[in-house]
Amino acid sequence: METPTAPTPPAEMNVFSRIVNVFLSPSETFNYLMTKPDWITPVIVMIILFLGSGILLKDIIQAEQIKAMRVQIMKSDRVPDNQKEQVIEQQTQMMKSFWAVGYVIGLVAILIMYFIGAVFLMVGGNNVLGGKATYIQVLSIFGYSLMIDILATLVKVPIMFVNSTMRVDTGLGLFAAADQTRSALYAFLSKFDLFTFWQLAVLVIGISMLFKFSKGKSAGLVFGLWLVWVLLGTGLTALGLNFG
Repeated sequence: METPTAPTPPAEMNVFSRIVNVFLSPSETFNYLMTKPDWITPVIVMIILFLGSGILLKDIIQAEQIKAMRVQIMKSDRVPDNQKEQVIEQQTQMMKSFWAVGYVIGLVAILIMYFIGAVFLMVGGNNVLGGKATYIQVLSIFGYSLMIDILATLVKVPIMFVNSTMRVDTGLGLFAAADQTRSALYAFLSKFDLFTFWQLAVLVIGISMLFKFSKGKSAGLVFGLWLVWVLLGTGLTALGLNFG
């Protein structure tokens, strides 16, 4: 009777190779991460990119926020007409004064969503669908799939800077009118993006390998959670507009 041989461990892969292979051969990166998880690299890349793009686009972001705030106040019945300009000036100064605080809060929110997203993937894979994986493994797979979103940011930020606009669409958001950028409709349509579907497809590969699920089963988990996220985000946007 032959003794079964132990599976061959994946060849050593440096950080650069792991990131590049997410785009060229994601299964190689995920095979490596299953035995040698790495969730730190995605966090570092996200922080660097978030801070860099924020510095570059600061004036554009503030200009769009102030413009939206002005429109909202001018339409409001709760602010007397003779006080609207004064309120706008006060809000503008407050936005500029607390810019750094707001930006740090935004960064923390993104990181929290990263860690929580992995929790839902782990619970869905382990407890709902009967797979077996650790949180760190899931976090690593999820984090490296987000390299696709990071590429999207690297593509879009220069376009935003050159055109002085935060709106750059590579999906169904193209069909929303220019004045609907802050609408619930745009919040919904913009989620259906080419880079997003690429990232989800890559994540399906990683989840399938990690939990040893079929591609269809993995796609059901990934796209199901994504759809819940889309509906939740759209609902919160609509709620914010109603109370704005």
